[in-house]
Amino acid sequence: MTEPLAAATSASMGRAATGRPATTSGRAGTVGPCTQRRAVLAALPGIILLPGIASACGMTEPAQPPSTVQQTTTVPATTIPAAEIPPGTAKQFKAGDSTVIVAQPVAGEFVAYSARCTHQGGVVQVIEGMSLRCPLHGAEYDATDGRNTLAPAPRPLDAIAVTESGGQLTLG
Repeated sequence: MTEPLAAATSASMGRAATGRPATTSGRAGTVGPCTQRRAVLAALPGIILLPGIASACGMTEPAQPPSTVQQTTTVPATTIPAAEIPPGTAKQFKAGDSTVIVAQPVAGEFVAYSARCTHQGGVVQVIEGMSLRCPLHGAEYDATDGRNTLAPAPRPLDAIAVTESGGQLTLG
């Protein structure tokens, strides 16, 4: 090497051109390849674990919230006498393997809903008149329109088609 290049290289390695450690403010200090390697090696576990820690701490895309819109569902065709549901009441029935709630909010108007709670699928019970409640976590619904009136239910009960003809209700 030429003399000026050797001096510059030695200085960049933390040594003066004389070969002794460079000093700052009168104190000797070494900042060289060994110190830098130790810093990298000390940080290596954190660098390797950082992606796993970041994903565990929720730095991923948030899940989409569940729908709050009432949906429809179907059940096997089932016939029920309309007289079994007086105006202002709701009643639970079986339609194949499904449990349904049939209500008559006002005289001559019939509605039906799946009895599966939209929170975690518990079977909704008629508690009084047009009030429905899931026994699992206390979610409540209004049998007039199936809307959820008390959390944790995220959306209304699924609607089921119902028609009335000659005093008979047909579900499905």
